Amino acid sequence: MNKNKSSKSFIGVLSLLTVGLLFGLSGVIAKYLSRTINPYQVVEYRFGIAFIGSLLLLVLLRRKPNFKQFNRKALILFAITFPISVILFTLSIFHASVALAVFSFYSATLISQFVLGRLFFGEKLNALKGLAFISMLIAILAFTNPLSHFSISLGLVFGLLSGVVQGVASSFQKKLSGSSDKNSLLVIQTFAGAIIAAVILLVTDKPLFVNLTGFEWLTAVVFGLSMLAITYLFLVGYKYVNLNTGSILVSSELFFGPFFAYILLSENISTNIFIGGLFTVIAAVLANLPKRESLS
Repeated sequence: MNKNKSSKSFIGVLSLLTVGLLFGLSGVIAKYLSRTINPYQVVEYRFGIAFIGSLLLLVLLRRKPNFKQFNRKALILFAITFPISVILFTLSIFHASVALAVFSFYSATLISQFVLGRLFFGEKLNALKGLAFISMLIAILAFTNPLSHFSISLGLVFGLLSGVVQGVASSFQKKLSGSSDKNSLLVIQTFAGAIIAAVILLVTDKPLFVNLTGFEWLTAVVFGLSMLAITYLFLVGYKYVNLNTGSILVSSELFFGPFFAYILLSENISTNIFIGGLFTVIAAVLANLPKRESLS
């Protein structure tokens, strides 16, 4: 019995670590594709391929999307906010290093989730989350390098905005998480992402499709399908691992992102980004440790 439980726990841990790995690799893929296509085309390809994959998944499972069970307002806002967050993160990747994009995104996500959790879900700020919040502020200060030449880069701004919007998207995801029909949520979010990116391209008079090499097409397909894999692995992982532990495992993106950027793109991490990243990792762990008594 214990052996079976241990095996399931291992599957859960491995699934969520893989999610962190795929998230970290996503930033590097976006950076690689940025050499050929603009950020909106990157997002369009990613969501478009993921949407086709989600439809094929429904066909294989012999299911039909059903949106009547969801709160319409929450569904629409989630469908819109998540792609916007992805677009902003992709813009951050285009204007900054992968490390800065990942760290600034996580900083803003954690801070916005603290605020939104307090305002809309009545979640109190306990001692550990208070320390995590302080760590996030230190991380952001490190990114802007106030003790030397204070600077707020465009990539940093996009990363922070992406994290804030992701915090909003997560609040709607929490409202919709009670449903067991994850396939319908996957269909609507990938469809919305592809449409939003396409509309931006049409408004800015940019082509919807561009000529890619065979390897670039392969990379784009992997990029899109990774989103489906991430969704599936989330479901498997959280089936066997509790939420707090799972969140720490997924935060492994903070390591995998800069690691893959260094290995595959030869990106070096400056001292201030390393310090900011270190405090971001500390905050991610503190924010997801088991709860202690709330601050009064």
